[in-house]
Amino acid sequence: MTEYMEKSLLRHKTQVHQYNNYSPMLEKLMVPSKSLALIAIAVLALNSLLQLNTDPYLQQQQQQQYTEDNESNNLRASSGDYELEQEQALPEETREQLTLRILNKRDKERRMEDTNLPYTNNQNQQIISSSGMNEPSYICNRPADLGAPAQHATCPGSTTNSNKLILLDGTDTYGRTGNNLMEFLHALQYSRDNDIQLGVKYGSWAMRLLPRMWLSVTGDQSQWEEQFEKALCIKIIHKTVELREYDVIPIDTKSLLMYKSNQSLGEYASFQQQAIRTLFQNYNTGEGTTLAGYGTRNMCEGIDALFGKDSASAIYSVIHIRQLEKVGYAILAAVSKHTGCDPRAAIEMRPDYIRTILKPLGMLNHPIVVISDNQNIEAIQRLLDDPEIGPRIVLVPEDAAWSGGDMTLGVMSNVFIGNPASSFSGFVAKSRLALGKGHTYLFRARDNEGKWSTVCGDSCVFYKEVNHF
Repeated sequence: MTEYMEKSLLRHKTQVHQYNNYSPMLEKLMVPSKSLALIAIAVLALNSLLQLNTDPYLQQQQQQQYTEDNESNNLRASSGDYELEQEQALPEETREQLTLRILNKRDKERRMEDTNLPYTNNQNQQIISSSGMNEPSYICNRPADLGAPAQHATCPGSTTNSNKLILLDGTDTYGRTGNNLMEFLHALQYSRDNDIQLGVKYGSWAMRLLPRMWLSVTGDQSQWEEQFEKALCIKIIHKTVELREYDVIPIDTKSLLMYKSNQSLGEYASFQQQAIRTLFQNYNTGEGTTLAGYGTRNMCEGIDALFGKDSASAIYSVIHIRQLEKVGYAILAAVSKHTGCDPRAAIEMRPDYIRTILKPLGMLNHPIVVISDNQNIEAIQRLLDDPEIGPRIVLVPEDAAWSGGDMTLGVMSNVFIGNPASSFSGFVAKSRLALGKGHTYLFRARDNEGKWSTVCGDSCVFYKEVNHF
């Protein structure tokens, strides 16, 4: 974590950050002494109560916040969303139970509005319902629709008597973790679409990527390889000499990322979700090793670090902030053309944007976890400085922050707010859909009256026009 982030977190923990933009006096009090910091908070609180502060800048900021709040209230009043305060609690219903009930109610409405969702989930739900699994399944002690381990009657290429082999080789990749995961899923899809066996060179980028998060090496090596091949319907190639019997079709990672399946939306989405469930049926818990023999990390590490013994029942939201270096706005603009989403909001993640999602659901009463590559510090700081959102912001401890743990935090959250230009957000969104999770917010825009709404449903993450980010 950078020094700037550490200072931001310190201000959050002491609640001083709510005032540091409002009064010049506070800057003089931002000293290491905890006593002086507490005095600063007490003085400022008393000053506010007595309405003695006449700082023009403070008054301007307060008036602006008052105006924004009124606009936000008017927006929510006419948006049709359900306010937590307006929903009648049932007898003996806790605030947490009320929040969950509102989440479930709103999610049913969202799913009904997404006309393509039944089509993309038809085969998906048939696979789960036919699995014979009556007992609930869990990831990190939180419920998830994992279905049963995939039973491949035939793997691609097994019935054609073909010696063709699609080969994933080398260690060079196109992009970061999110891209690499999409590239592997597209490799599985390419193999299936063309009915050609998929081969993976031992030690290649794919074999290095997957065991870090799923299917870690455990027990006997040969047994692990057999399990790995069976689960994913692939063939592991150890030595180049083994390739002599095949007509090898090499394919690079950039081509895989950009691959568009010739299958229908429903068939494509169903297979991709099945592949994702296969991965999460074998998520790493800290046992086993990578191919190089290094110990693997626990995919539940982030959830456990933040919520501990309450990880199973914790109600929380996740915001994924990703700027995508210099090309972020260009990519988001391209996505916007196909989906109608705002071309800037999901990168900037301004407080009013977050508020219009979380407040109607009652989620401003619960932790808001920010996962990020720390490139967009300004967006994080804006959220920390917001008087309503800031006190709920939680940052993952540095020793628990890594791609697998952050991913699982997003996948298993009650509400996920992501950037549709980010392949990492895209993978989280697809995983949530595959595992039966609702309240995924990627494609949002204002209408002519300035009201924020979802303009492309959960199924949009599988649209071929936006699938290769």
